[in-house]
Amino acid sequence: MKDYFPIDCTMTLRRIGLMVKASRLAQQIRQKDVVHRLGVPERMLRRIESGDPSVSTRNLMLVLWQLGLMEQIFRSLEDPSISYLAMEETNKGRRVRYRRAAREDF
Repeated sequence: MKDYFPIDCTMTLRRIGLMVKASRLAQQIRQKDVVHRLGVPERMLRRIESGDPSVSTRNLMLVLWQLGLMEQIFRSLEDPSISYLAMEETNKGRRVRYRRAAREDF
């Protein structure tokens, strides 16, 4: 199950990777410049640009921030009908629990 990754998630990461690369090229910034500013390996940036799902969230967010893509990528989070505080309050203390299998007495 560890290798399972939904195709929708894969496609989204690839689109984000393409946006990262397009933004970097449009700003005429080399990969070396981005990684030097952030202090991360160049290989990591190549993985982000290719849509690799194993990249850490921290590194992805750093690159999005450095290239000014945070707003564009997460625009849906600014929807006023989606309140972080309301979601947090609604989900506070909630858990998902599996139902126990009914005991079958023979």
